[in-house]
Amino acid sequence: MRFIFTCLTALTLTAVLGLAQSGTAELNGTVTDSTGAAVSGATVTISNPAIGFSRVLKTNDGGVYSAPALNPGAYTIKVEMQGFQSQSRTGVELQVGQAPSINVVLTVGNVAEVIEVTGGAPVLETESTSVGTVIENKRIIELPLNGRNYLQLASLIPGATTNGPASSQGQQRMGGARNSFALNVAGQRVHFNHYALDGMENTDPNFNTYLFLPSIDALQEFKVESGVFGAEYGRGIAQVNVTTKAGTNQLHGVAFEFLRNSYFDARNFFARVNPPFKRNQFGGTISGPVVLPKIFNGKDKLFFMFNYEGLRERRSLTQTGTLPDARYRSGNFGFLNRAAGIRDPFAPGTVFPNATIPASRIAPTSTKVLNDFFPLPNQGGGGALGITNNYLNDEGRRTDGNQFTTRADWTGTANQTYFFRFSQTQEPQYIPSAIFDQGNNVKILGQQGVIGHTQVIGSNKVNEFKFGMNYSTLLGYPGFSDLGLQQYWGVQRLPLPQLEYDIPVDR
Repeated sequence: MRFIFTCLTALTLTAVLGLAQSGTAELNGTVTDSTGAAVSGATVTISNPAIGFSRVLKTNDGGVYSAPALNPGAYTIKVEMQGFQSQSRTGVELQVGQAPSINVVLTVGNVAEVIEVTGGAPVLETESTSVGTVIENKRIIELPLNGRNYLQLASLIPGATTNGPASSQGQQRMGGARNSFALNVAGQRVHFNHYALDGMENTDPNFNTYLFLPSIDALQEFKVESGVFGAEYGRGIAQVNVTTKAGTNQLHGVAFEFLRNSYFDARNFFARVNPPFKRNQFGGTISGPVVLPKIFNGKDKLFFMFNYEGLRERRSLTQTGTLPDARYRSGNFGFLNRAAGIRDPFAPGTVFPNATIPASRIAPTSTKVLNDFFPLPNQGGGGALGITNNYLNDEGRRTDGNQFTTRADWTGTANQTYFFRFSQTQEPQYIPSAIFDQGNNVKILGQQGVIGHTQVIGSNKVNEFKFGMNYSTLLGYPGFSDLGLQQYWGVQRLPLPQLEYDIPVDR
């Protein structure tokens, strides 16, 4: 079976005074005096010391301030008003898709006097009715993950499980790791999930699984929402909202390799041998400010992040099948003990003697296909005729994956910030079947790019613009298709559609 899927999608988001778009957060609140009266015109400064980011707002006539389109991270909030003591609150952690309210009560005094709040009540979210759970960077990095798939942590969320069945059609038609993974939220099937990455569509349009799975070292956090959520998320029962990590003023780097090898594993008590298994997952991440000595210093201005991850896996799989033995191939069906015999299609009413088809009546093409593509049984079979499961294939599964993500963040002015990310994944894989060299070759190329611009307009308006594109080519074909079956069978070139559900006769 051979199939090709090519997908190109574009997404543009523009929001003015809306709730937090996917991939960002929002901060709201009111400023009052000790009597509960609203303080109008107070200066609210929201800053992120890690990247030198700062946004200055003014409260409206009702004492309300609102700061949408903030990247996840730790912020400091400072409120100032003439005739009142200033108040500063540090360590306000904003998570993806969050819209908390932080209210500030000012006391009469000198504006130069600053009251610092380091504790207090937890940050409450009263601006939306969405119900979701955030898995932050600490848990993503430190909790054990089989295969470094961060979506396994979604099982920590109430009502979610990763133990359900994966998409059967996706496994049959395309294969690959994305179609072997299952995430069921609130009792729904895997096809009802919707994935977003940095506010960009990240859902495979074919089987509704994820399109690009970033390395865990490139992630900031992710949030899974179900039930009631904002209209900006669009379709889907469950929303999986993921953000990548941005660079900061400090240079950070990490390198890793995870090794699994059957040499270190104990043999299964019931297995005759220890099946060969080798898995190497390796890569690294580097992030920080863009600095060109004596030319440009990007501290507080321009930041980068680059991540690479590779996967090399060789795993032996044991499968059994039923193949025709030498009696079938020679045309001898006498052992089937058919009372009606084997009828001659060109001589109605007659049967072949001894239920054996003469060699001259067997097409040479059929003989060639049997001999070249279907090996003889290599073990004793079962069943009444002794032919069931008479073939054992221990062919290995091969996986060679490579992916990278690069991101840049630029603070152009105090009122304008820019963002760019490009990600690519290549996932060639051979998945064996019960018959040697008749497995499925899976070749996946996925590319995703997104640019964003956030501009503060006045003291109470913010415009956020994002544009992104997805490109994916998903190719699957049998292992034996490399033989060139058009020449093998001697057939003429046939016009075939791009989506095929049969043995290919043209490559």
